[in-house]
Amino acid sequence: MRELYIFVTTDRPDQYLNSIVHCIEKGVKRVVFIQVKDNRMEQIQLNLLKTNVYNLLRNLSIGIYKYYTGAFKDQVVQLDTEYAADELARLKAKYSLCLTDGIDWEVKRIQYLDLRKYISALSKRKSSAIDVTSVSKVYIGDIFACSLLENIDQLYTFELLVKPNFEKPWKTLVHELVEGKAYRYTNLVETLIFKDSNKSILIRTTPLLISIVLTVLFIAFTLVATFFFGFSSIFIQIISTIGTVLGIISFFLIYFPVRS
Repeated sequence: MRELYIFVTTDRPDQYLNSIVHCIEKGVKRVVFIQVKDNRMEQIQLNLLKTNVYNLLRNLSIGIYKYYTGAFKDQVVQLDTEYAADELARLKAKYSLCLTDGIDWEVKRIQYLDLRKYISALSKRKSSAIDVTSVSKVYIGDIFACSLLENIDQLYTFELLVKPNFEKPWKTLVHELVEGKAYRYTNLVETLIFKDSNKSILIRTTPLLISIVLTVLFIAFTLVATFFFGFSSIFIQIISTIGTVLGIISFFLIYFPVRS
């Protein structure tokens, strides 16, 4: 995993920090915040969110927690009053690793009707993963459907296994959490039901370019064979029969797609 694509629907940077830190520690070098442009959801300031996430990481790396939203917005907490010296040193080191120049931070806005096309493009980037930890329920069904159809194999959510601490939100950040005990970074498409559903789609749409190339090759092969063997040869009759059968099958599959 080298690229992390995060669907965003809230402007609270804490919601994304755990996934980002976890993935950077696993080798991610590119983080992209994706917003779906749609009138069903209030649009957030995407560039501001990216800046706030980065600043939250930077503040933590020097032992400060800052509120960016809510009733305590802009309030700052000095974490040296919350942690012992050795714990604070480990906390700073953890977040400092996420601030290297080798990590790219980007934003991307896509139209709702282009969602499947965008996810299809991501499916071709084998080193990429999609994160839906904080995405609104309005879009989660669409993203799952597109992931199923486009054969996405890395669709993740950060699953918190402990009760969140709303009074001290820094206590629910990844430096306090042990993987496997306090959180899991779960691949949602590795479940048995999702895999079975994926296998049940026996017919997938053939890309237009491939269809054109195969059709041209078939026609060219038929013409060459006709030139050498003549129209009345058994070989040409077999080719003609195969073409007719495939045409009939294609016609029925358009209206009656095969399912398991």
